[in-house]
Amino acid sequence: MEISVENISKVDRVITIKADGADLEPRIDKALREYRKQMSLPGFRPGKAPMSIVRKRFGRDVENEQVNEYIQEIFEKEIVPEHNPVGEPEMTKMEYENGELEVVLKIGITPEFDLAEVSSLTVDKLVHDVTDDEVEKEYEHTFKRFAEWKETEEPASDDSRVTVDAAKLDADGKLIPGDIDTDMELDLGSEENADYKDALLGKKAGDDVDLTMGEGDEAETFRLSVKKVETFVEPAKDEALFQKASNNQAKTEEEFRSYLKSQIQNYFDNAADELFRDRIVDAMIKAHDFDVPESIQQEVLKGRVNRIAEQNEGKLPEDFDMEGFKEESKETMISEGKWVFISNKLFEKYPDIELKPEDVDEFFDTEAARMGLPAEMLKNFYASNTNQLEQLRMRIRTDKLFDKITAEVGINELSRDVYEEKYQKKGEEAEDASEV
Repeated sequence: MEISVENISKVDRVITIKADGADLEPRIDKALREYRKQMSLPGFRPGKAPMSIVRKRFGRDVENEQVNEYIQEIFEKEIVPEHNPVGEPEMTKMEYENGELEVVLKIGITPEFDLAEVSSLTVDKLVHDVTDDEVEKEYEHTFKRFAEWKETEEPASDDSRVTVDAAKLDADGKLIPGDIDTDMELDLGSEENADYKDALLGKKAGDDVDLTMGEGDEAETFRLSVKKVETFVEPAKDEALFQKASNNQAKTEEEFRSYLKSQIQNYFDNAADELFRDRIVDAMIKAHDFDVPESIQQEVLKGRVNRIAEQNEGKLPEDFDMEGFKEESKETMISEGKWVFISNKLFEKYPDIELKPEDVDEFFDTEAARMGLPAEMLKNFYASNTNQLEQLRMRIRTDKLFDKITAEVGINELSRDVYEEKYQKKGEEAEDASEV
């Protein structure tokens, strides 16, 4: 048996394994003899069939089985201890002819790098205190969800809902038979219906109006037949509604506004924490310069592709361009791959991060309260799903890791306007760069 290694990058290796009959024949012969013991052929006593017949019947299958087991053994006993591969190895060649075996594997190895000092990094953090205007908008929006639409004979206004049939017209302004959308409900107060709004303002049930949408060759004309106009009727803002809208947390308008402010602030704080984590990851990735093995990049790509399939009933769209997606994902594959190795070193840096039973109990209590469920029900759900439970453990450890980093990293607090302007600009610059 002979093993040769070619370094194709700092973190990628090509391993060639060669073996001949002296390596393989003894184990193949032994396996055939084991098969022979279990065979029962007409005319022969059990386990006493001639080896020539055994080889003829099972020789090729046994050879293939033993060759595969041999490759696996060599990988585990010789390759793993020497190179400590990461990710899935890729077999680019496997030939077995006339007792001669040649296998070529491509593997990745852990990159060597020194972990940057966390305390040397400064990371932007969004800081926002909820304003009275934001509370007022949410206050009005909340009650709109509990409002009712009531049919009216009055003409449509900015805040009306109009039900129409939309029939397509040909170039001569005649109706195209069968090309009609019936009972379209259009909330004129919604931005998504802005194209219809000007045409329908002032119209009543029974009115028709022609509307052209699009420009040039893309232009299409429709006849909108108004069937119903409805007006928005807000509910009475009383104790019953305040309780209903706040999950029994408020009874008065003052209490409800306070409840809304707390909810909005929690939303912003949680969003800011998530964004802060993203900024930490970005800063850590930027602070380290090392190559990411192709095997890890492929694992990241596989995860992204699987998520697309999950969102599409378990399969990829028919027109999915794998090569194009792989090219578009290249930067992400490298960044996420880098974070895999960086986070592993960070866990080593903070050896006191450990998962305790009380950490898991605290998670269940918090989540159960948030979801309005008994904590025991949540525990039983996770207990019945090993994969979910392992993800939960990793999530809690990751939360602890970010707590450690946050305590050391420099924080640059930015207001909402400044933060959004900065990162919107960065996003536009990245998009422009990708188009070059």
